[in-house]
Amino acid sequence: MSGPQVAIDLGRIERNARTIVDRCALSGIKVFGVTKGTCGMPQVARAMLRGGVAGVAESRFENIRRLRDSGINAPIMLLRSPPMARVEEVVRTVDISLQSELATIRELSRIAERMGRVHDIMLMIDLGDLREGIWPNDLVPTVEQILALKGVRIAGIGTNLGCFGAIMPTEENLGQLVAHAYKAERLSGARLDWISGGASSSLTLLLEGRLPAGINNLRVGEAILQGGVETFRETPWAELEPDACRLTSDIIEVKLKPSRPIGQSGYDAFGNQPVFPDEGDRLRAIANIGREDVLIEGLTPIAKGVRVLGASSDHLLLDVTDADPPPAVGDRVAFRMSYGAMLLAMTSEYVEKAPMHDVEDFSGRKMVQITAEPAAAGILAREATGARWRR
Repeated sequence: MSGPQVAIDLGRIERNARTIVDRCALSGIKVFGVTKGTCGMPQVARAMLRGGVAGVAESRFENIRRLRDSGINAPIMLLRSPPMARVEEVVRTVDISLQSELATIRELSRIAERMGRVHDIMLMIDLGDLREGIWPNDLVPTVEQILALKGVRIAGIGTNLGCFGAIMPTEENLGQLVAHAYKAERLSGARLDWISGGASSSLTLLLEGRLPAGINNLRVGEAILQGGVETFRETPWAELEPDACRLTSDIIEVKLKPSRPIGQSGYDAFGNQPVFPDEGDRLRAIANIGREDVLIEGLTPIAKGVRVLGASSDHLLLDVTDADPPPAVGDRVAFRMSYGAMLLAMTSEYVEKAPMHDVEDFSGRKMVQITAEPAAAGILAREATGARWRR
């Protein structure tokens, strides 16, 4: 391998999906697997589908096209309302979309009618996180206006929590969601297909038996892709497997240097004024990845004794004084990633993406059985001998 790489363990993703799907099924809940964290990688979507998810949820048209072009015909949910110029693409490519603006819904209806179709929408309600969604007081007049449109159908009511305002799902706010959904059903005279109670963050309530009855859908990404490391911060869900996605990078320099920069201090390349404690001379390593590729603050070195010091656009600075053995130039260093770090690494064209089955060692020394199906740009293909890698 020639540079930084995200190795993706498809076996762990499939097993995590199965664990979540089976538990949700006990409460009458169907799961849509969110693939945007891996840029709509078809192998990841297939692993989730093998794990039993009812459909795939995505936010980017480029990723949706990648999924459809790979032959995936499972239901696809569009997580982000489209710009007006791409409304026709919504009708053509997805089965249901999350909507909150009447102007967009009217255009969806017009295009769908012209195409002889009826497009399903999930009407989003803002329960306090202050991202997308109509305000609850506007629900009745909004539903009444949508019911007059022939090209769309309100297939569900949903909400988003925790993504912007960090408002967590509770029995109270999700109970309000269910009440709003029942109100929409009375107005329409038809039963909703979906009452969507949010994302991975709602799984905590599910495990505690406090998820309000009536919710029958969750949109789950982090808990499948990362084993719920960020969802279940204090009390992990033991059956979920972490580290389905790990980052590796090459060591390009190892030197003993002072721990504090020398000279007059100013601003770094990103407008910050960093402060460095004086720890004396320390063994420092540089890895060939930087802020242009990944959220540095979201990286956790896997090897003991390795510490992230900071980064420029292309260089990651590490303290390796306490590493045993200390790394050498040419070695690879591995990191766990936060969800934000994974998003940036997956979208960087300078980071290779390697979907594999049941990766045994993320150090770069023992990768097993990469899938042959093309995925996002920069995917590696492994030669049959397993001795080396090629683009």
